[in-house]
Amino acid sequence: MLNCLPFNPNSVTGDRARAEGSARGHRSELSPSASGFGLKQSAVFAFVLAMVLAMVLGARAQVRDGGIDPKNLGKGVWIYYIGDATNKVGGHVGSVTNVNSLMQYFRSAGMRYCMVKMGTSDRFFPGPASNNCQLTSNFINTAHSNGIAVFGYNRSYGSNIVGEVSLADYCFNQGADGFVFDAEAEWESGRSWITNGPAQAWQLCSTVRSNWPNKFLAHAPFPIIYLHSSFPYKEFGFWCDAVMPQIYHFSTAGIKDSPSAAINWSDVNWSAWQSSLYALPLTNITGVAVNWTNAIKPIIPLQDVYGEVVPGGNPNGGAATEVYPDEDVLEFVDYVAADPHAQTAGGYRGVNFWRADTIGTNQWANVSAGTSGTYSNIVNNLVLDDASATVVGGWTSVRVFGATTTAATYYGATGTDTNSFGTNYLFKGQGSGAAFVQFTPNIVIPGNYDLYQWHPFLTNASAGVPFVIGTPAGTNLAYANQQTNSGNWSLVGRFNFAAGNSNYIRVLDNFSDAANIAAVDGVKLVYADADIILDNTDPQVSCSGGWISSSSGSDRYLTNYYYASSGTGVTATATFRPSFPNPGFYDVFVWHSVSGNRATNAPWTLSSFGSSNVWVNQQINGGGWFKIASARPFSAGTNGWVRLANNAGPSVVIADAVKFSFAGPLSPLTLSAIRRQADGRVTLTVNSTPGYGVWLERATNLLGAWLPLTNLLNPSGTLSFTDQSASNNLNAGFYRARQ
Repeated sequence: MLNCLPFNPNSVTGDRARAEGSARGHRSELSPSASGFGLKQSAVFAFVLAMVLAMVLGARAQVRDGGIDPKNLGKGVWIYYIGDATNKVGGHVGSVTNVNSLMQYFRSAGMRYCMVKMGTSDRFFPGPASNNCQLTSNFINTAHSNGIAVFGYNRSYGSNIVGEVSLADYCFNQGADGFVFDAEAEWESGRSWITNGPAQAWQLCSTVRSNWPNKFLAHAPFPIIYLHSSFPYKEFGFWCDAVMPQIYHFSTAGIKDSPSAAINWSDVNWSAWQSSLYALPLTNITGVAVNWTNAIKPIIPLQDVYGEVVPGGNPNGGAATEVYPDEDVLEFVDYVAADPHAQTAGGYRGVNFWRADTIGTNQWANVSAGTSGTYSNIVNNLVLDDASATVVGGWTSVRVFGATTTAATYYGATGTDTNSFGTNYLFKGQGSGAAFVQFTPNIVIPGNYDLYQWHPFLTNASAGVPFVIGTPAGTNLAYANQQTNSGNWSLVGRFNFAAGNSNYIRVLDNFSDAANIAAVDGVKLVYADADIILDNTDPQVSCSGGWISSSSGSDRYLTNYYYASSGTGVTATATFRPSFPNPGFYDVFVWHSVSGNRATNAPWTLSSFGSSNVWVNQQINGGGWFKIASARPFSAGTNGWVRLANNAGPSVVIADAVKFSFAGPLSPLTLSAIRRQADGRVTLTVNSTPGYGVWLERATNLLGAWLPLTNLLNPSGTLSFTDQSASNNLNAGFYRARQ
């Protein structure tokens, strides 16, 4: 049982205060009692602190247990109530009904971690009983089995340091990969329990770090530092591995609800704050010299997302007064990736979203479409702001947005151009084509890419801005209509790019509508290798048993489909066996028509580096592509396949079409080293695709049963594990790794 001091029952249980000026949807935060709290710095605490400092001083943003890399976190999502998230993700995703299906959906959307609320101040969430915490080892184990890391988080108040430390201890004892201090306004001066905020933050964070020296820690404060100057940013930053500022564009005055502007204003603040740390002298705390530049940690921007309310789903927790535009999600994650003013060396390689159940259906699609982090099995979107382009000729640069640490201001040229990508754009009147703006992307994986361009709203925009796409194989000419779809990505076309930086995208000024102008405001390339689609009549599909052809369903794929009566045994199978031109990870989709006599548990088997089974309810989700597997590895050729059988109960099963969509290049999984120690324990080194879970198994003989040892996340590509159960009494042992 968690040992926590009492917490005021009148305190708030809500999260995500949203106030940087005017605050739409702001919820009041009541105050916890400060009774029973006293800041103590004992000799024992000083000794422990000195020991911890010796371990971590100067080791900024190091890789933590489980391979958690603060410099390369990728995409993540916050969970408030687990019950709301598993209820079809707030009603927005029909396939999610439990923790396992939730994690499968997270994985399909490219999530690599989730933050789960497990406490408010010094008490468990959701409570009210002191031993009632929604974050459990079962939840964490299920997440890990799907390759998702779990960070517990606590809405931190600082009124009971001992109790909050106990919450973090509980979190890690359940097997969590990290802990996030959701520390906000309650830590600022003016609160009765904040008698010395920096010292209290130091005690809280350093004690958790002392207890868990190798675990991932982060904090999630307000992003506009200089409007919250009494918050102990440097103390939280010193002990944490990353910071997740709450960059909420609808909650911030003066930025016209712009994700780009919100990120930029945050950049201005973190730039000034980080620079200020270099001027601070060494500080002696409990006998240890502290260099405050060690409080500079990787920034992982956090966006709040509120979509449509779905009948039977969660009505957004009463947190938002309006639905946010769907495209805001994509602008946020794309500008995080492209930000030319990023205040983390190498750019921002992580982003996360508040919160899972309030993200709308189309917003989830945009979350899925965005990329963040660097992983060998993912081909990232390439997003380039106009600041990274080469300008030739008389193009005019328009500054749209600017900020100081405490104020944000919109400029612009027309008053309608506030929906630019980033802080500025370029424009020019008609010319001969000699003046141009050129983007030169660095292509890591060659192949087909969809090219998008962004432009702000301009009343005199050209309807045919010429884009020249140059590659070693030649050039292509395409035109963009900038009179439509402003403030969003517009498709220019699909083009084949070679590896390296020999390709270019050039925007010219020789458009035909002379009275208008051309704008340049950013481009994006999305990897788009052609999907492999097998229809039921294709020669790569082999059928056995009593399949019957039908064309009655209007929601079928192409001209017809096959159906077979189902029962308790297998009497009919349909095998879809594609020929993969290259090895890689592929998402697998199926198509079926819907009717009341369809099987609710149509059994699909996927075979690729092992096999797995997926049961599909064919009474729903028909008439379109339905994903049954994410990022499954397939080798080149025809060794992999997907098969539907008819052992599904008293109904019929539908075999119509299967699609394989390329998700990323395949890395070989290798067990690269096995070392037996003097006491008999065995240490294994595994190299595999970063970001995917690895199962380790052992057998006493090759003909015997393989027994599971553990499953581990592997974000970095290499992990080490020691089999503690092995000893000198073990005569023989065999190990294998699988994904």
